[in-house]
Amino acid sequence: MRESRSPIIVIDASDIDRPSGGRTAVLELFRALFAREPNWRYVVLVSQREQDFDRFSHVHQVVIPFRSRPLERLWIQIAVEYFALVKHVNIVHFARTMGGFTWPAKNVLTVFDVTTLRHPELHSRMAVWFWRYVQPLLMRWADLLIAISQDVADDLIREFHLSPDKIEVIYCAPQSVFQEPVEPQLLEDVRRKYRLPKRYMLFVGMLAKKKNLSTLIRALHILREGHVDFPPLVIAGRRYRQSDDVAIFQQIRSLGLETDVQYIGPVRSKELPSLYRGAEAFVFPSLHEGFGIPCLEAMACGVPVVAASSGAIPEVVGDAALLVKDPTDANALAQAIHRILSDSSLRQELVAKGIARAERFSWPCLADQMLALYRRLLET
Repeated sequence: MRESRSPIIVIDASDIDRPSGGRTAVLELFRALFAREPNWRYVVLVSQREQDFDRFSHVHQVVIPFRSRPLERLWIQIAVEYFALVKHVNIVHFARTMGGFTWPAKNVLTVFDVTTLRHPELHSRMAVWFWRYVQPLLMRWADLLIAISQDVADDLIREFHLSPDKIEVIYCAPQSVFQEPVEPQLLEDVRRKYRLPKRYMLFVGMLAKKKNLSTLIRALHILREGHVDFPPLVIAGRRYRQSDDVAIFQQIRSLGLETDVQYIGPVRSKELPSLYRGAEAFVFPSLHEGFGIPCLEAMACGVPVVAASSGAIPEVVGDAALLVKDPTDANALAQAIHRILSDSSLRQELVAKGIARAERFSWPCLADQMLALYRRLLET
């Protein structure tokens, strides 16, 4: 580490302009980190300029000139090597999983999940090939790997035979907007804008195959066939081009559930707390998650959660959610939904535990952990 100048950190934050858990994790972590350490300099590579970063005078944004993924990655590799060799940056942090070569700068790589290898049937052959043969090289080039949960860290050790000493766990947290008070008028505005029913259950996430919405639709059909009363399900989130699950719309029609399911598309961050708070229950049947931020966000809003016991979800929610052991078991999911809607004492218990659980995850604290790791690298 050069003592004569402040450290320079280059951050690959590509593709965070699209709403997702990855956007939340990257945007919130670095916004908190920039505020915690204003004496360092940062260069952030973004697909689209982020207004949230503009207020930091020590942060310089570089907009990537390509949206084609192959061209984007090639440009990023050329850019980070230029910064490493010519600008003498200290650390390059690939915050969006892909990674690259950064000599002589230190190389940090964040990994969000290993779902592509855990569930290859949900992804393209090219994506699976990349994770089997290219991603291992990128991980070995890294000086430090950041896993967003212990479950991800365990997957990295098992799938890639990496040393545990090379991996650090830094969790995620709810978006900072969930710390702000919600005005009653905004609640009503969101309800009117999306034409929400008076009562509803909620799912928030991308329309990706791994989210397992088809099992949730089957669970609703089981409830309907059993004459069990339940509020409509509201689905909020954007489509996911790499593993799109639009087949659920045909499934909804074929099962006659058009009045029981409402898709409202992506929702702006500032509207999410209102959307969550209006729900009677949050249902998250994902086949695999590296973390599961929506579960924490629902808990922070005092909404009881039904989720699959898959990936990092049990690690994140603890005993503050009703978990279904097999995410593909529609009958078990239907029973869990019925239970959380009908058992008022269980609901009250989960709400109290959920609020307390969500408070344990804080972006400023997570930023302090990240800064400590940067300092450790700078000293080596």
